[in-house]
Amino acid sequence: MRLPALEKIFKAALLKIMGMILPGRHYQPREVDLSLIERVIVIRQHDQLGDLLLSTPAFRAIRQSLPQARITVVARQYTYRVLEHHPDIDRILVFPEKLYQASPAKLWRLWKGLRQGCDLAIVLNTISHSLSSDILAVLTGAKYILGSAENPFPGVRGNLFYNLLAPGYGERTHETRRNLKILEYLGIGTGDMGERCTLSAQEEEQGRDILYRNHIMPERTVGIHLGAYNICNRWPHQNYAALADWLVKEFGFQVAVFWGPGEEELGERFLGLVKSDIKIMSGLNIRQLASVMKPLRLMVCNDTGVMHLAAALGTPTFAIFGRSEPEFWRPLNRNFYGVRGLDKTCASAELDVVQSGIRRMLSREDIF
Repeated sequence: MRLPALEKIFKAALLKIMGMILPGRHYQPREVDLSLIERVIVIRQHDQLGDLLLSTPAFRAIRQSLPQARITVVARQYTYRVLEHHPDIDRILVFPEKLYQASPAKLWRLWKGLRQGCDLAIVLNTISHSLSSDILAVLTGAKYILGSAENPFPGVRGNLFYNLLAPGYGERTHETRRNLKILEYLGIGTGDMGERCTLSAQEEEQGRDILYRNHIMPERTVGIHLGAYNICNRWPHQNYAALADWLVKEFGFQVAVFWGPGEEELGERFLGLVKSDIKIMSGLNIRQLASVMKPLRLMVCNDTGVMHLAAALGTPTFAIFGRSEPEFWRPLNRNFYGVRGLDKTCASAELDVVQSGIRRMLSREDIF
């Protein structure tokens, strides 16, 4: 029997057992006194980097509505660092999603963090429903567990882990609004739906030092990130090479090129085509990448986690979209602009359309 089949059987059995153990009590919002909520744990460990950054307006909403509360966020091993120094978060707990990452010490730290005392646990399940997220919420021992009524598990009563059940949107909407919809059930909200990533003063200085050591003037530099985890979300490197040459010739910009781990061959193909003098900025960790991107004049990239990171830093960001619908997945920051190919693929986005969009963006003084 294949592993996915065994996993499905185990999950179904576990849900049935939990359905018999967990109480069926549901609270109404009027029964929750938000002024008495002192410790909140938000579970967002199931999704990718972009999904986590799209959740940051939810953290802002909690901070604004519950200023007295200590806010903890549970995030994945490879995404949690974008939350460091975030003003709306007091503590980050790291969930080791891979078996080889789950050392006894890491699991013990996670366990201690979950059991530190919690009044309200919030599970930000939106597009998909994570059983592990629900179990983590239960392990907090919180009196109140808030989650969405959407995407219930089959074969058991609807989303049995939550005793505060927020109604779903009922129609497709932007991912940030889906997160906030869960919180609105308790009257928690915000008017600012932009993503946010915060650097320390030391990190900002480190970023400037990296740029200056590479003879890069950030106010005259456009960054280009070539990669994306999903190959179909990559704009062709030939187009990026032509775009880089155009940015140098048309505006006199410097161009700094980035790519991620395992994308060295992609970078070499790009460098083999570009004619201008390009600054190579590879091999940076996620915090170094953020510190280098933040002061740049503009960041151009694919629909990937880097797109969300750049926008969350406040860097003017231009993105080429692939399979994802921009209407539902774009950053809602005012410094963002994106395009998509006519056949809804990244590869079909035409160079002149991208150039026109960048020209239009550079003409907007309000975002620079």
